[in-house]
Amino acid sequence: MNVSPSKKSKKAGKKGKSDGLLNILTVVFLLTTLCLCGVFFSIFNNPYAAINPFPPNTPIPPTITPTITPLQPDATWTPAPTDVPTATNTPRPTFTLEPTNTLLVLVTPNTPTNTPSPTRTVRPTGVPYGNTVRFFDSTTFRPETSCGDFLVAGQALDSRNNHITGLIVRLGGSLPGKSFNPALTTLTGIVPAYGPSGFEFSLGVPPVSSNGTMWVQLFDQAGAPLSEQLFLNTSGDCDKNLILVQFKQR
Repeated sequence: MNVSPSKKSKKAGKKGKSDGLLNILTVVFLLTTLCLCGVFFSIFNNPYAAINPFPPNTPIPPTITPTITPLQPDATWTPAPTDVPTATNTPRPTFTLEPTNTLLVLVTPNTPTNTPSPTRTVRPTGVPYGNTVRFFDSTTFRPETSCGDFLVAGQALDSRNNHITGLIVRLGGSLPGKSFNPALTTLTGIVPAYGPSGFEFSLGVPPVSSNGTMWVQLFDQAGAPLSEQLFLNTSGDCDKNLILVQFKQR
């Protein structure tokens, strides 16, 4: 069946119009694609760009650590010299005990285990003090001592039985196995266990028997003798390990 030329021209016109519309749409699609590619490329290079609808969080800048520069003195600074004080020796004052008269104080020792027995009283001529010697168990006056201690102790009294402090007492001579040369020295009044004028020598050996080889003597502050040398007999018995000497003014 033959188609008329008018129908063919109509079909050809419709086909031309549809082809033109497709070409336009193709061009628009390509342009849109290029624009989108440009947008994506721009966002890829700079995610924080204003065209990015979902920008990432703004990064926190790293903390800047301050650099501490120590202070340095000036180049011309020189430490000032410090004067070192010169030490001076200051002599200490010399202290001298002065004898003082005090009221009579009776010595009340701890309850003795043995009743002391007086020995002898010496009243020498030419010196103002005589002496009395007695023997005790040392724990009578010094409970902390024992049989292994050997002591010579005593006191000094004036003619009215007042205790006199500050007098010099010396002990010399020897015991078996022990020498007291130079003599030992102490003062009356420094061992109150024997009264206000009490003194004491610790011999440093156990009690031992001897016959007049050890002596004790009283002096004033000037070193002048106030009594004769009193030579002592000793015993090795524990109940006689304390020799108590009383110097008394005549």
